[in-house]
Amino acid sequence: MTDTEEPRPEPLQDGKRTNCIYAAIEDITTVTGAIASNQEGQFPTMSTHGMKYVMVVYDYDSNAIIAEPIINRTANELLQTYKSIHTLLVKCGLCPQLQRLDNEASKVLKDFMEEQEVDFQLVPPGMHCRNAAERAIWTWKNHFVAGHCTTDPNFPLYLWDTLVPQANMTLNLLRTSRLNPHLSAYGQLHGTFDFN
Repeated sequence: MTDTEEPRPEPLQDGKRTNCIYAAIEDITTVTGAIASNQEGQFPTMSTHGMKYVMVVYDYDSNAIIAEPIINRTANELLQTYKSIHTLLVKCGLCPQLQRLDNEASKVLKDFMEEQEVDFQLVPPGMHCRNAAERAIWTWKNHFVAGHCTTDPNFPLYLWDTLVPQANMTLNLLRTSRLNPHLSAYGQLHGTFDFN
């Protein structure tokens, strides 16, 4: 060893320190089954179909944001909307296993989740950062408003609920799936999109 070389670190012996670094490899393609849901505040205009609210569900594995218009925030309306989104995810091969939702969950919704063997966590009041659906709502709202701004200036606002399927599709085409980074979130759910 010359005077300019630094000494090499000793291997770990008897609890001595060493500069050896070991990397841990984690498989990020495992399915977590985590989803989060929440409802937006009331839309400024009621649609012609009577819709006033939007339920937003965020699926972690596919990285998809799914929004469904709802008439009101009653327990039965939320349950029917949640059932339709749950059925879509199961049909696409993504079985929800852990559901995070706000503290407004009704008993019938909790009963349905227990029946489907979905564990759920209620987010404490004022802790919005714990529910991933809060960020998904923000993302979806921004995308929806941007899409609405591209419509004709005379487009009637009371038809806003007819734009929701288009907003879901275009938003999820732009998002990358966590399970397969070569697919979009839309592709993970529905298969390859036919641009024709």
